[in-house]
Amino acid sequence: MKKAQRLLIAALCVAVGTSALVACDNGGGDGGKYTVTFYDGTKVLSTQQVVKDGTVNKPSVDPTKDGYEFVRWCATPTYSQAFDFSMGIVASTSVYAGFRSTAPDDHTWYLAGASQTSALFAESGNYKEFKGDAAANLPASITFIKDANKGNRFTFTADFYEQDKFQILNTVEGWGDYQIGYGYMTPDLYSTESDAPFYFGGGLSGVNKTADIMVGQSGNYTLTLDIDADGKLTELSYKRNGDAAEVSTDYIDYYIKGESITGWADMYNDATRMSRNGDIYTLEVYLKQGDQFMFISQQSIDGVISDGPYIKADALTAASKTYVDGETNNITAKANGTYTFVYDAGAQTLTVSFNAEKEPKVYDYYLDGTFDGGNWGDYQQDSDSFALTEDNGVYTYSALELAEGDLLVIRAYEADTDVLGWDNMANTYNYKYLNNTGTAFTAANPDGGDYNIKVVTAGTYDVTFNSYSKMIKITIHTDSPDVYDIYVKGTNITNSAGTESTWDHGFAAEWKMTINADETAYEITVNINEGAGFGLALYDKGASSGNGEFINVTALGEDGDANGNFGTSGNFTCTTTGTYKIVYTIATGKVDIYTVS
Repeated sequence: MKKAQRLLIAALCVAVGTSALVACDNGGGDGGKYTVTFYDGTKVLSTQQVVKDGTVNKPSVDPTKDGYEFVRWCATPTYSQAFDFSMGIVASTSVYAGFRSTAPDDHTWYLAGASQTSALFAESGNYKEFKGDAAANLPASITFIKDANKGNRFTFTADFYEQDKFQILNTVEGWGDYQIGYGYMTPDLYSTESDAPFYFGGGLSGVNKTADIMVGQSGNYTLTLDIDADGKLTELSYKRNGDAAEVSTDYIDYYIKGESITGWADMYNDATRMSRNGDIYTLEVYLKQGDQFMFISQQSIDGVISDGPYIKADALTAASKTYVDGETNNITAKANGTYTFVYDAGAQTLTVSFNAEKEPKVYDYYLDGTFDGGNWGDYQQDSDSFALTEDNGVYTYSALELAEGDLLVIRAYEADTDVLGWDNMANTYNYKYLNNTGTAFTAANPDGGDYNIKVVTAGTYDVTFNSYSKMIKITIHTDSPDVYDIYVKGTNITNSAGTESTWDHGFAAEWKMTINADETAYEITVNINEGAGFGLALYDKGASSGNGEFINVTALGEDGDANGNFGTSGNFTCTTTGTYKIVYTIATGKVDIYTVS
């Protein structure tokens, strides 16, 4: 094993738990000896006496146990790290036999791509495709093959390309113990170096086990997954079979995605897209102080459109950090103003410039379409009847009657324009800007390039346009304010039933906020531990799929007595363990948090 890998494993052992090192040293020290004890659980298998800085011998015979196969000797009783037999002994030490259950594993395992440069991942989609109804449509091309001779071994062979990023999931449980990331890599293959064939890439949860698997060297590889039915000694390994086939990237486009600028939604439109000139991509956009963001991408590879690589803070040039913060993941705007981003795809560097004096123009917004028996352009003759009403940068049109098949868009003109016409229109916002797409609306004819919003389900709706994020939201109009389903999603939170939350709320009733008696706010009472991070996911009432509108600490109000315990940027992050009531006020969209005695 390489020295760097030994040092890494040693460091991880200390970080994961110190139970492998026993306080008593049996009179060790200069010239003394330490006891190294080999365990199967709490059962002592054997012991060895080792001089200070000496190494312990691996037992010559592997232990056995009915219903299990021996995998390796481990440094912790949780089997989370391999024991390094080349490491010098400096205290009495415990070593644990790591067994894998031989009970059959009946799950189906899939490759789940997140940031891809190959057509393979265009078929796997994104992590969200592995949950809910979408899972039923996963193709065989991304399915691991079960070894007929060894029922808990699964293999997958394919071409992988540099900067590909993935995990391994099943569609039954989907996450947690059934989310296989780089932390499961066989110890002698483990690496954090980006020039390794596969390396540790951080990830959705930031947890070692479920970290993203990054590809550092293109090639054709066979991945081997050995599953433990107990969820403990699962291991992932690989073998390089040769070079990967060349692929043709027809194009790649980058789009900004952020905390407030898109509500962390993936919005692929002209307002978010970087313009492209060869390998140079540019975007000028107004951002508010504290807004966190990154750049996502879409690409066409061999004619297949898929998600592509991200641009994150690790691409920032040193000079750019005068205007933005960030080291590896999210980038944060330091001040209100207009930012210009220039990404050099060849050098993989992101340069930022800033103009505090350049404010965004102010516009008036109007509905246009074929609704209510009207025609395109009617707003130009009767602007008052079609104008959206502004409130703090958010524009609304209330109680719009829409019939099945009606078409509509939003037109923008510079504020106080006297004559509205086709020639002086500033912009048009269509289906590409619609955030809560659901099933009630669709694009008129996307294959033909027609992205007018088309009504699928007739009804009376409220139309909202956010002038900062350039996002449209269309919701059912009703006299009752109970038109949302709002769920808590996060970590280290328990509800009254003792259930712990996850980032996948699963549309479960126990994480759903309820409207109060006077129908002014949605509320939920939960136990929140110090360090817990969470947000609220807002959906149209009755929704059972999708990510919803994510509400984070930027919506924090001024009334809650415990608001100060939950941070000022990013997710709500708890600083003091306690029982709290979370309140979402309908009229203001603000979240206040109160201490429950």
